[in-house]
Formats: sequence, structure tokens, C-alpha cells
Amino acid sequence: MLAVVGFVGDELISAVATYRSAIMLLCDAVLVGLGVACLRHRSDLVMIISLLVIVLVSNLAINGLGVMFTLNGLRDFIGAMFCYPIFRYFTDNQARYSHFVKRFDEALKIFLFLQAFCITYQFVRYGAGDAGGGSLGNWYSGIISMLIYLISFYLLHKRIVANQFWTSLWRNKLYIILLFPTFLNETKISFVLLPLYFVLLMPIDKRIFLRAIVIVPLMSLLFVVGYAIYKVTYQGNLAGTAGNANIFSEEYLIEYMLMDIDDAEDDANWNMENSKTGVADIPRITKFLLLAQIDEENPGHIAWGFGVGQFKGGTQIERSQFYNDYEWYLLGTIPYAIHVYIQLGVVGMVWIIVFLISIFVRKPSPRHQRDWNLQLYLALLLMMNFFYIEALRDPIFCLVTYGLVALSWLPPTQDATAEPIEAPA
Repeated sequence: MLAVVGFVGDELISAVATYRSAIMLLCDAVLVGLGVACLRHRSDLVMIISLLVIVLVSNLAINGLGVMFTLNGLRDFIGAMFCYPIFRYFTDNQARYSHFVKRFDEALKIFLFLQAFCITYQFVRYGAGDAGGGSLGNWYSGIISMLIYLISFYLLHKRIVANQFWTSLWRNKLYIILLFPTFLNETKISFVLLPLYFVLLMPIDKRIFLRAIVIVPLMSLLFVVGYAIYKVTYQGNLAGTAGNANIFSEEYLIEYMLMDIDDAEDDANWNMENSKTGVADIPRITKFLLLAQIDEENPGHIAWGFGVGQFKGGTQIERSQFYNDYEWYLLGTIPYAIHVYIQLGVVGMVWIIVFLISIFVRKPSPRHQRDWNLQLYLALLLMMNFFYIEALRDPIFCLVTYGLVALSWLPPTQDATAEPIEAPA
């Protein structure tokens, strides 16, 4: 449901869009129930209880926010609290593990094919842009691109035989081909994920440098082709560029990531009133710089933040006063570091960093062997979220990401580089 409700509501059945909030609430409830039912490890319970304590102190004791407001705000952290325990349960036991991996891989492969169809359809209908969110729907272009790269990497990497690297790539080229939708929407993060994808596909052994010599031209070719597609499909729509801007130029990158702080609020308010989307998308670096201004205007919130729920509400539950005062800042793209800091302050930032480090330490019990390639790709993608997008608040992103973290611990008898987990497709 989480994987398709957006596209179905936007393009197929309008009634689904009407009830989307209720559907998402139901899915959240299922995740909480399943997470509680799958709790088997004390460390998982400690992480859940510690976050609940932080939220209760921030929302109720310090910021005086209501119980319902707090519960609604907690939904942004359901993925961090309950997804990993679910996947640890399914990977703790060898019998469960074997059955689960087969079903999970099938679902992920179907998900990839869905994106090829949905994003192509969205591109033809709307052009390149935020509407290219695939089966997740409008405004999910950044999240869907990251998921496509991550899933494709996982499915291809596990089919690579170390001493048959090039043969394995050729036999499983479908997973590389299925990356093409990421160049039909606006996501510039694809140009970061693409080279990492190929570098980390190579088995880490004594032949890695030889493979690198050969794979760099291939990676460069795909990079150029991807950039050409991106330039044709998207850059021609940029005001004043006439399709000729170089997105890797210093001038473009500065304009994309930074603006004058003194003009940010006025510019954002103007966009909210005059743009078609009504979104005030302040550049990311500028949003980080503006945190100092917000802290100065609202003293006493650095440690514990303003309470969870600042990014939710507006339908059944009223928005917070903080949101009303800073709507111009909160709309648009929010890096995950800002998302956590605004709500839970420095204490929340420490918690989320400890949590993310811990999931690469808290291995499913019968496993002891890391899949270094997959873990490095996951770790880099998670770090990007802190400065790029708030994908980690989204349940479907958490389900895939934390699921793959659990699967990055291989059974004791499974060699991550010697043989594929299953026969090449």
C-alpha cells in the first residue's frame, strides 16, 4: 500500500487521494503493531524507549504541546523505532531468513519495474520534475531515485560472482537498465549515486584495481548518457537557461545550494503566493544557515527542539504556532538533519546518529559476516539524507533501507564475494 498509494491516488482513482491520510495512518498502525510483535532484542527496546522519553520531555515537559499533537508527530519516527526490529525478527532464524529473502527480493524487483512504468508515464504527461515520483506519487522524486539505486544495487550485487565479475554484470544488465527512470525526473542526487553504484559493485579483493581500470570508462559512458538525458528532459525548463546551463558549474551549484539569507524569507513568501506549487523551496545550505536566526529568535530550544509534530498537522490536527511563524522555512525540501534538529534539538540529533550507527552493529543473531559493499552503499546513502532530503521520515523508505541493512549481514556460511546468493537472473 505504501509503495503504490501515491500513484494510484494521483493518476488512477481520485477517491484514494481523498482518503490517503487515513490509509497512511492505517499503515503506520500496522507498522507499530508488527514492530511490537517482532521485538526480540533488548537493544531494540532500549532504542524505542529512549526516543519515547526524549519526545515526551520535549513535547510535554518543555514545549507544552498536546498529547494528540505529540502522537501525530511521533509518526515521523515510526520507521526509526519499529522497522529494524521487524527485519531482525525475519533474519534471526535461518528458516525465516530463507523464506523472507526470497519474497522480499521478488517484491523489490516488482517495485523496480513499477518505477520504470510510472516515471515514464509521469514524464510523458508532466515533463521532468517533482511529479516524477514513480509509484510513490507527486513530490517523491528524490526518495524514489534513491530507492531505485539502492534496490538495483542490492539485487545486482548479490548476483555477482567475484571471479566472473564482467560475466555477472552482463547476465544481470537488466538491473542497470532499470536505473534509467532516475534521469527522467529532476533528481541531481543521481549523479552522486551513479558512480558510487559502480565502484561499490566491485568485489573488494586483490583484483579490485584491475576491475576499476575497466569499469571507469563504462561508468563514465553511463554518466555522460545520463547527463545528456537529464539535460534534454529537464534543463530546458529552467528559467533563463534555455537548456544550456551546466549543473556542474560553480555558478549553478552556488545558485542551487545557496542564496542571500537576508532575502530568504521575502523570496519564500513571494513564491508561496505566486508560484504554481505554492512551495517556498529555500536552498539547502541557506536553510542550515538560517537555523542560527531561528535559534536567536526562539531562545531555549537548542537542546530539546520545538517538539515532534512541527511538520505534520493541518487536516485533523491543527498546525503548531512554530509552523505558523515559520511556514516559509518549513515548506519545500528539508534535509533530515534539520528535520530532527527543529523537533528534538541536539538531544534528538545525538539519538538519531547513535541509532544509525547501531543498526550497523546490532546484527541479526546468527549472522556475523558483513557484506561490506552493501553496508558502505547504505551508509553513504543514509549520510546523504542528513544534508539532502528528509527521506528517513517516510515509512516506505525506512522499510526498504532498514530491511537491506538487516540483509547486509550474511549467514555464517555465506561468502559475500565468492558465490552469488542465487543463480544469476
